[in-house]
Amino acid sequence: MAKALRSLGHEVEVVSLVPLDAGQEDPKRDSGDAVRQSLVRRLPFAYEFVQFAYNFVGLPLVFSRTVRSRANLIYERYALFNFSGVITAWILGLPLILEVNSPLAMEQFREKEIRLHKLARWAERTICRSASRVIAVSTPLSRILQENNVPLSKIEVMSNGVSLDEFQPRPATLGLRERLGLKGYTVVGFVGWFRSWHGLDLLLEAFHKSNLASGSVKLLLIGDGPAMPDLKNYVEKHQLRESVLFTGPVKHADVPDYLDLVDIAVQPAAIEYCSPMKILEYMALGKCIVAPRQENVQELLREGEEAQFFKPWDAESMTEALTNIVLHPEKARQMGQQARQAIDKRGYLWSSNARRVTEMAEKMMQLRNHGKK
Repeated sequence: MAKALRSLGHEVEVVSLVPLDAGQEDPKRDSGDAVRQSLVRRLPFAYEFVQFAYNFVGLPLVFSRTVRSRANLIYERYALFNFSGVITAWILGLPLILEVNSPLAMEQFREKEIRLHKLARWAERTICRSASRVIAVSTPLSRILQENNVPLSKIEVMSNGVSLDEFQPRPATLGLRERLGLKGYTVVGFVGWFRSWHGLDLLLEAFHKSNLASGSVKLLLIGDGPAMPDLKNYVEKHQLRESVLFTGPVKHADVPDYLDLVDIAVQPAAIEYCSPMKILEYMALGKCIVAPRQENVQELLREGEEAQFFKPWDAESMTEALTNIVLHPEKARQMGQQARQAIDKRGYLWSSNARRVTEMAEKMMQLRNHGKK
C-alpha cells in the first residue's frame, strides 16, 4: 500500500518498529515463531501486557513522526491493543483510515494467545469506532466487526491487492524446472508458510487419494514452517517421495520464479474472514486455482470460470476437484487466463486500493475543512 500511494505521487512516511522487508531476505528465520514470542504466549496475560506496552513506545514514535512530516492522513494496519494511531489522530485532528485484516480479539483468543477476551473485544471495538474509516478485507470480516458494535457506516470492504510489477506471467525458468525434476510433468503447487491452518495435510491426502502421482503429475510445496516435519512424515509413510517436492524456504523476490513452474495452484484452506494473498498472486500469474467454496474466496473467484472449488476441509471433495482439473488441461489453461483478466476487471491491485484510499481521505479532509469555516 505504501508503494502504491507513492506511485500516485503522495509522500508516505512509514512508522514501524519492524523492518518492512523482514523475512524477505532470510525466509528461514520467519518460517516459525520467534523464541521470545513462544515464551511470552505461555505466561498468563503476558501477551496482552506486551501488546499494550507497545503504546508506550509506539505513541510517542507515531506522534512525533506525524508532526514532523506534517501528515494530512494516518493510514494504519490494525494491531490489537495498539491505540497509538487513534490517539495521535485525535490529538492532531487528523483523519485515520484503519486497515483490518483479522478480528484479532477473536483470533488470538481462539489460538489461545490471549486470555482477556472481553478486554480484547473492548479494545478492538474502541479502536475501530475511533477511526474515521475502517477497511475490512472481506465481507465476513465486516460482519464480525459489526457484531462487535462497529458501525456499518464506518466500514469499507476492500480486498487485499497484488502488485503486477512483482507478479507477472512469464516463461518458466528452464534451469529451475530441470533442477527440480519437473520437466514433462503437470505441476500442482502451493506457496506459503506451512502451518496447521493452511490445510497442507489435507492437500497431501487428496493428492495421495487421487492417484495422480502414478501419472505425469507432481506436487510442489514452496516454503517452510512448523508443519514441515508432519508433512514429510506423511510423504515417507505413503511412498510419495518421488512425486512430492519440498523447496524449503524461498525469498519473497524468488517466489514468482517458483510459481512459474506451477500449472494448477491450490489454496487448501483459508480462514473464513481473510483475504488470501496467495489467491491474488496465483491470479496475477494466470494460474488455474483449486480452492475451498467459502464466502471470502468466492468474493475473489468465480466458480467454473477462474477456479475449481471444493467443500472446505473435505479431502474427498478436494480429490475430485484436483482430478477433474488435471484431466482437463485446456480448461485449466482457460481458467488461468480468466483469473489473470479478473485482476484488472475487478481491481485487485494495490494501485486500485490506493486510489480508493486517496478518494476516502480527500472526502474526509474536505468535510473537515468545511467544518472549520
